[in-house]
Amino acid sequence: MVSVGFVKNVIGVLEVLSNTYCSALWNHQFVDPVGRIKPCCRFDGNEFPLEHNISDYKLQDTFYSDFQNSLREQASRGERIPGCVRCYQEEDAGKRSLRQRLNSHKTNQNLTKPVINFLELSLSNDCNLMCRMCDSRYSRKIFDEEVEYRGKARAKQKYMNISLDEIYQLLPTITYLKFTGGEPMLIKAHWDLLEYAVENNYAKNITLNYSTNATVYPKPKIVDTWSAFSSVEIALSLDSIDANENEYLRHGTKQQSVLVNIDKYCSIRDKVNLQLMCRPTITIYNAYHLPETMEYLIERDIKSNPTHLTFPEQLSLTTLPAPYKKVINNKLENYNYKNEEVRTACGYIIAHMNSTDDSSKWWEETKRYTKFLDNSRGQDFLSVCSYYKEAQIV
Repeated sequence: MVSVGFVKNVIGVLEVLSNTYCSALWNHQFVDPVGRIKPCCRFDGNEFPLEHNISDYKLQDTFYSDFQNSLREQASRGERIPGCVRCYQEEDAGKRSLRQRLNSHKTNQNLTKPVINFLELSLSNDCNLMCRMCDSRYSRKIFDEEVEYRGKARAKQKYMNISLDEIYQLLPTITYLKFTGGEPMLIKAHWDLLEYAVENNYAKNITLNYSTNATVYPKPKIVDTWSAFSSVEIALSLDSIDANENEYLRHGTKQQSVLVNIDKYCSIRDKVNLQLMCRPTITIYNAYHLPETMEYLIERDIKSNPTHLTFPEQLSLTTLPAPYKKVINNKLENYNYKNEEVRTACGYIIAHMNSTDDSSKWWEETKRYTKFLDNSRGQDFLSVCSYYKEAQIV
């Protein structure tokens, strides 16, 4: 018979771990376009060893390294890990974080046997867009602007340094394969990896996940390839249903083409066991139309989970001075919500925006950065975000 004391101890341990445990530490590796290997895409880049790079280490070696073992030990003791601050911020604001979502994910592992079965890859920084919140690590098209603005770029003009041979060796244990960018639909190495998985009978055990800007719709042959996999998840990058805002934020995109491609994806759901989702990145440029964006997605049965931007800091909602925050507050607080999910998401964004005032630290940089990109791209902030005029912005 199990004692009451034993049960209380177990409950106590679970309560502690529920605040720190993240399955990504036990089953996940992320490789970004410049080859950095981290526990996940959100792990703070200042909190992991710089030498943990695909150029110098194998994925298996970093996964079982002293550093990542120490992270697992910290989580097991119920300690908050500095590199995981982004998730803690979301949880403290009442939002379900990536950590919490991963813990309920089908790839979740127990605490005793770390094995890589969730692999997230940015195989290249090839991309056809120049998003304002992005940099040359994820789009080489930004390289020249970045050099002009910062004096140097964050990445090489063209980066691709991941050996597919190493990835092939991991496929027997992989059940979840996530592709980010660059734009994965434009990266040939990604298609080579899929073909290898199909030819070697690994595909049936693997769920594919994409982060795509939806400017490119794959050819019919690719859709047939997807059908060999267990399932396919596509995270669409649509930051605003307002065409002016989205084209301003995602320079190079054409809103009408994106919406047509989204409808195409919707039409093949059953054929390839496809799930569509969207995670709008909320910045000073697109928060105003968040309710309308979410309504558009929900009408098409596309899961929507907006998140606040943290980098670059000058585009975060927390940098807005009080008069500009008032514009966003008035819109989101007084909107005629028809869906409680939308109301909740907007409430989270409001809470985050008002959680701190970073205007004295970043606002001048916000204006400088915005003006630089406007001049470089032939755009105009106030023409796009005219609702800020009442606050006499910039």
